[in-house]
Amino acid sequence: MERYKDPGAPIEERVEDLLGRMTLEEKVAQLCGDLPYSVVHGGKVSHEALEEKFPNGHGRFTQYSLVGLVDPVQIAEISNEIQRYFVEETRLGIPVALQSEDLCGYPGAGGTLFPSMTNVAATWEPELAKEMAGVIGQEARAVGISSSMSPVIDVSRDPRWGRTYETFGEDPYLVTQMGVNYIQGMQGEHKEGTACIAKHFLGYSETQGGMNCTAARINDRELYEVFATPFEAAAKLADVSGVMANYGEIDGLNVLVNPKISKDLLRDTMGFKGMLTSDGGGVMRLWNFYHVAGSHAEAAYLAKKAGCDTEIPVGAGFRQLPEYVRAGKLDEECIDESVRRILTIKFAYGLFEHPYVDVDGVRAAMTNDAKQALSHGIAEKSIVMLKNDGVLPIASGAKVALIGPHADSLRYPVSGYTYPAYIEMAEALNTTGSAGTFGGIGDEQAAKEKQPAGVFDSIPAALGADAFAKLSNMSAVLRSMGATTLREELARRFDLAYAEGCKITDADTSGFAEALDTAEGADVVVLALGGNCGWFNVTGGEGKDRASLELPGVQEQLLEAVVATGKPVVVVLYGPGVFSTSWAAEHAAAILEAWMPGQHAGDVVARILAGELNPSGKMPVTVPRCTGQVPIYYNHKTGSGYTDGADAGTSAMIFSGGYTDCPGDPLFPFGFGLSYTSFEVRDLSVEQSEIPTNGALRVGCTVANTGSRAGAEVVQLYTRFDGAHVTRPNKQLAAFKRVELEPGEERRVQFETELSQLAYYNEDMVFGVEPGTLRIMVGTSAHDLPLGGSVAIVGEPVDVMGARSYCARVTVS
Repeated sequence: MERYKDPGAPIEERVEDLLGRMTLEEKVAQLCGDLPYSVVHGGKVSHEALEEKFPNGHGRFTQYSLVGLVDPVQIAEISNEIQRYFVEETRLGIPVALQSEDLCGYPGAGGTLFPSMTNVAATWEPELAKEMAGVIGQEARAVGISSSMSPVIDVSRDPRWGRTYETFGEDPYLVTQMGVNYIQGMQGEHKEGTACIAKHFLGYSETQGGMNCTAARINDRELYEVFATPFEAAAKLADVSGVMANYGEIDGLNVLVNPKISKDLLRDTMGFKGMLTSDGGGVMRLWNFYHVAGSHAEAAYLAKKAGCDTEIPVGAGFRQLPEYVRAGKLDEECIDESVRRILTIKFAYGLFEHPYVDVDGVRAAMTNDAKQALSHGIAEKSIVMLKNDGVLPIASGAKVALIGPHADSLRYPVSGYTYPAYIEMAEALNTTGSAGTFGGIGDEQAAKEKQPAGVFDSIPAALGADAFAKLSNMSAVLRSMGATTLREELARRFDLAYAEGCKITDADTSGFAEALDTAEGADVVVLALGGNCGWFNVTGGEGKDRASLELPGVQEQLLEAVVATGKPVVVVLYGPGVFSTSWAAEHAAAILEAWMPGQHAGDVVARILAGELNPSGKMPVTVPRCTGQVPIYYNHKTGSGYTDGADAGTSAMIFSGGYTDCPGDPLFPFGFGLSYTSFEVRDLSVEQSEIPTNGALRVGCTVANTGSRAGAEVVQLYTRFDGAHVTRPNKQLAAFKRVELEPGEERRVQFETELSQLAYYNEDMVFGVEPGTLRIMVGTSAHDLPLGGSVAIVGEPVDVMGARSYCARVTVS
């Protein structure tokens, strides 16, 4: 038996044995991706296409879940047939990786649909991210998918960016906790799940003007201290299998061709051992979008030389790399190092021993009541109450008017990159014949023929006509997933009247009259407002960014008109981002931030409005009063933000500081969220007055439910370091814990934070801990920190590069 086929041999030995047997073409084949539609036609696998396109094997099929839009059994059968070719009919029998976007669930028929990642972040309970991702990884693997292009662990500090909803928010510590748990859950303790590809490395979210793929202006300090932190933690604490390169550029070089980021930072500084992949079409975009390469082949050469391991979704550029090796421009060892990483992942996840799936067990492996209950529970804990003047919960027996574009929708509360969003894409392609380009990616065959085409234009032919008949009724699809509307749920609880009022983005106000009549006859009005998410006709999503953070369309006008009736108005906000609803914050009676809770949105929101469920979500982002305040993230540098402006020490008649047309502070701060009960955080204890630079901060406090209802509070520890010779954040989240409490109950929360977690680059670019004063702040949001103290950090500076901590230890007694 060849050594690489021996399951008892160490993976490293198996990889080297197999690598030594491979031709240059077989090696390069492992670096390439393709779309499943290149070999799947009319729902059937084309063996002729497999033999023609992949005689030397293949690395991965990307966006593979789209083959399962109709039936999980069908995709499982296709998975086995494709794998059988690669395992049994290619010379070396290397299995192919089947890759999908699995952010909020396996995005095909039968999968469990979960709330958006912003909802998950708003729970402030990382364990839920782990449990959720465990379900996603299990279901995806059940149909043959072995690689997931998730999670998104970008630190998102500009709410105009349309992909903010895919992230865990603006704070590197919160993003890190969520990301590490998500990856641990999805990959599985023994690699029984799917291999995660965390994205987007690096700084993708920090774009100019909030626009997708634009240049980022990030200095080396922030690049590592802020944006790299979740990725480094993912590698060291969760053994993440891969990371995806950011499309954009930093300091004039696209990340894909920037060895300072893709080699020096990722490999040398962070010690990452896994795979670095392009984003979809990222290599091609170097040529036809950014114009930093003269051809697709040259773009591939530049990306490979700089450190990129694989090209997706189509490896048309990387397939030409042998020409550069034979010409002496590219060392074959550069190819080998990438092949090692890819083969290591395939061995680690058991593809060589278990390339096939159990088709008979697929249906039982998909969603069930317990998984749906988990999705429901995440939605319950994610809703944030931003304001309540006492109108909530709505009194039993009240006459309720429900108005707004979200009031009667099943689809709008569901995020992008989900099964429903992909159905919309498929339907659009089937109806129009083309959706145009998708992120600048072209279908490989179309590129050869020099015809413009979108990456998914071949979906209709691949799935077949029968598939679209089954997908044509979106409401039926969502009903099958347990979805109900807010209108249906409130009608079960109140004397309800309904009017749509307006559409999400239309300028038509003809529905206002009916809406106002409906409001006049009610005791309280619920306005269901906000945006929607996906790829077509949406207010947010990939490449769907906003210049304004105001409510879209004429929704603000509708809000003002309804409030003018004098009825108490409860605003429920949905969508893939925040809204600067300053007028609503002043004039509405209550505001709920629902985000995109998924199919259970109607039930969860209705239960909160009726008082059957106590809201407990906390904001993972800061909400500005107006768009012009951006950037307004809470942990701004000392002297540069709204808490302590540069003029604070020299204010005078002339230099008064601040905006002239808007207060400087945010509308709603990071970490904020109200409840139907009340809480008190008290009795701060700090164990040490001095901590050595290689030590740990130990802080305790008591949290008590002082109200009459059971509820949950998130206790938050922030720190600020005084003593550096470089500017540091005015505060930064260092630990947190969500605590469930019965009325009158109190618990003691103890935090232990290694000082290496708080390390930074000093003026000499040494990453470490230095002596100085560490200020301690404890409370329930970045702006509500009633407990404070300080400790002295003493001793010699300590260099902790490569040895920093990422997660505080928290106990509750």
